[in-house]
Amino acid sequence: MPPKYILYLSTNNIWGGSEVLWTQSAKQLNENGYTVKAGLNYNYELVQQFIPNRENFISLQNRLRHPSIFFRALRKLKLGKFLPKDVLHENIKKQKPDLIIISQGNNIDGMQLMRDCVVFNIPFVTITQLVTEVHWPYLNDALINELNVLYRQAKCNYFVSKNTQLLHEKLLGELVKNAAVIYNPFTKIIPADISFPEIENGNYKVALVGRIETFHKGYDLLIEILKKEKWKSRNIHFSLFGTGPHNELLKRLLQQNKITSFTIHNHIEDVGKIWKTHHILLMPSRMEGQSLSLIEAMHFKRAAIVTNVGGTAELIDEGVNGFIAEYATTAAIDAALERAWEKRADWEQLGVNAAKSIAHKHPSDTLTFFNRQIEVLLQYKKI
Repeated sequence: MPPKYILYLSTNNIWGGSEVLWTQSAKQLNENGYTVKAGLNYNYELVQQFIPNRENFISLQNRLRHPSIFFRALRKLKLGKFLPKDVLHENIKKQKPDLIIISQGNNIDGMQLMRDCVVFNIPFVTITQLVTEVHWPYLNDALINELNVLYRQAKCNYFVSKNTQLLHEKLLGELVKNAAVIYNPFTKIIPADISFPEIENGNYKVALVGRIETFHKGYDLLIEILKKEKWKSRNIHFSLFGTGPHNELLKRLLQQNKITSFTIHNHIEDVGKIWKTHHILLMPSRMEGQSLSLIEAMHFKRAAIVTNVGGTAELIDEGVNGFIAEYATTAAIDAALERAWEKRADWEQLGVNAAKSIAHKHPSDTLTFFNRQIEVLLQYKKI
């Protein structure tokens, strides 16, 4: 009997933290003997360690292959119908998957992919990394109703935090009965010598770790705060580690506001190097799902200053292992930063508390837990 075939489809156009869950899942299930393929909007090189055989990679960058000039000429002469070929549909027709796993950046990204599954009568599950009210104005009743129908037809809808699920249900006006919370896996190795850095010359170092995308991550809000004289006069430095479309924009804003306490660095894969020199994490985000940067920082014994978006408040307890800005506004973030600054002598202990709490709240076997659920679904022929 041939092995069951699982097709992973990601809606994201870039590699990021939201890709870790499905790629790690794919790697583990591939090693367990399943046939695993992936349809992606970005290049194979980014996932070759998870999808070893390039034949199992389906490029979705240009899903529609249009007929050649010759066939288009025949169509104009009404000598036949020559329609564009859909790469994904062609692959599905050749070998029908036993299960499709749709990993979506937000809760509306995978709508077309869910439609495809319904059309071809293929069982599917969804993984939703982020839900944001920003998309609400673009949803009308017809779209909301269709989304609800599609989510009902999934075998399970996974959300990376409880708050993400609740916000999804608010935006679509319907409780998701076939839902479960699944956590993004922590895959880093914590070095034995990790410790709280020395406070050199009284200087405190704050790290921001994530994609350089201003609106999403709220960096513009932070700049509005840091241009205040009180922050310019304090012994505190902010370091941003990442890549993204707003690198030059942020540099210009920093220069315009004469902020010298903020530097931008390239992405560092080994986050342990960041936490060997930095004392606390800052996330002034307008939207999040369940941030891997936050999970990683906590495992590395670092407290965090966060906005109350996504699942942050499910991990951070005010004054115990970090500080929460109730809203993603300059006033709320400034107040949270002020509370953190007043307790800067406690950052080391708060980091110890963070490591203890994340070990309790974030299951170490989250990936195995997810894959076991997938394997249960695969026990049934054409579920």
